[in-house]
Amino acid sequence: MVFRFCLFLFILCASVLTNAQDTFAYDIKVKFKGIETSKNVQLAHYYGNAQFLKVDSAKAENGIIRFKGTQGLQGGMYVIVLSPSVYYDFLISGTEPQITIEADTSDFLNTVKFTGSKENEILYNYRKYLADKTNEAMEVQKVLRTSKEPLVLDENKRKMKAMQEEVNAYIKNTVKTHQDTFAGKIIKINMEPELPMEVPLLPSGKKDSTFMYRTYKNKFFENVDFSDERMLRTPFIQNKVEKYFKDLVYQVTDSITTDADRVLRLAQKHKDVYRFVLWMMSNKYENINVIGLDGVFVHLAENHYLKNADWLDANQKAKFQERVDILKPIITGKVMPLLILQDTLGRDVNLMDIKSKYTLVYFYRYDCGHCQDHAPDLMKFYEENKDKGFAIYHAGTHETGDMKEELEKTKGFIKKYKTEKLINVLDLKLRYDFRKRYDVYKTPTIFLLDSEKRILAKSIPLEDVKGFVEFHEKKLAAKK
Repeated sequence: MVFRFCLFLFILCASVLTNAQDTFAYDIKVKFKGIETSKNVQLAHYYGNAQFLKVDSAKAENGIIRFKGTQGLQGGMYVIVLSPSVYYDFLISGTEPQITIEADTSDFLNTVKFTGSKENEILYNYRKYLADKTNEAMEVQKVLRTSKEPLVLDENKRKMKAMQEEVNAYIKNTVKTHQDTFAGKIIKINMEPELPMEVPLLPSGKKDSTFMYRTYKNKFFENVDFSDERMLRTPFIQNKVEKYFKDLVYQVTDSITTDADRVLRLAQKHKDVYRFVLWMMSNKYENINVIGLDGVFVHLAENHYLKNADWLDANQKAKFQERVDILKPIITGKVMPLLILQDTLGRDVNLMDIKSKYTLVYFYRYDCGHCQDHAPDLMKFYEENKDKGFAIYHAGTHETGDMKEELEKTKGFIKKYKTEKLINVLDLKLRYDFRKRYDVYKTPTIFLLDSEKRILAKSIPLEDVKGFVEFHEKKLAAKK
């Protein structure tokens, strides 16, 4: 009797252990025809449109890859990565414990089958439908390109129009039928907003030429669910925001900041989405090469990071505040902050006292390789442009606290590179921290100023100055 009880207890414990080992928060079985045995395969998800974040890996055994884990997967668009250039995407809504994916990798779209995932059935039925209609449309377009028969052309134009109407109706119906699914949201975010068929007339009787643009811009995000953080693990929110700013926003600071605030208000429906969109924008405009847009980052930092970013700790906020304090006084369009350096005789030379149409403030270091290499180009630029109203305030940044040594090495630079005709100055009185005052983290750094010492451009390459000034003068002439 004791033996039977112990045997029963052993079987019971073994069963419990087996069930525990077989219970996973996610279990994704992939059956790929044509995959090599023992191939290492990655499971990852999108994060924005530029990167995959790996979450698991497994080896292929007899054509089967199995990803499993004890912690659930967050919803998003995932990819099975066979190599950097070969991968297949699918959806995880965040609620599926088990999914089976079967496909022939030589024709994934037409052979893929999903078990345990309604989301992917919806998505891939939609993709297959679009692929079929695209093939049909290509045949019609071929006829339109090659035929010269009016009746044939008319017939195929009608076919094309009917096909487009059919596709639009299919997409609308799919989104409506599956509006509560993640797949439905993915399909919807890729829909273009509907526009009116007719353009209204202005009081003058003419058609409103900007009506469609304004309407399209206003409706651009109507198909985006900013409240669903799963969208972060797809490429689509980043794609939409980037397209909006590239195609619909006039690239001047005031327009960009106004539209940035608009998009960020929409993104505030979910904290993580807001955080991502804010990071996207600030990363772009802090490092942008387009002259005159430096005020965008300052605006984002002041009005969003320093006000709403509760995910930042005190040190991180202090760093943002420091960047604002540095950049705000030297935003393009502002008058250059006070700069009084000394010439090699120790006399003060106030930047504001220089009378010229344009002034280049050229921050350099005597021991900087780039500065030494570019010194001949700088002198050539001066000789070619001195009669066009250019002055060059050649400002040496100090490296040590020994200003006697600084002065001698600066004199050596001036003599060696023959910059005597420039306004050669340095900070003999140690008044300035050039990094914190003028954002000079590398040399050479160039500020281009107008006659009133307003900043026209900063961190502009010397070779671009002439072209920029010509463009600037054309703009001024157009306003007259």
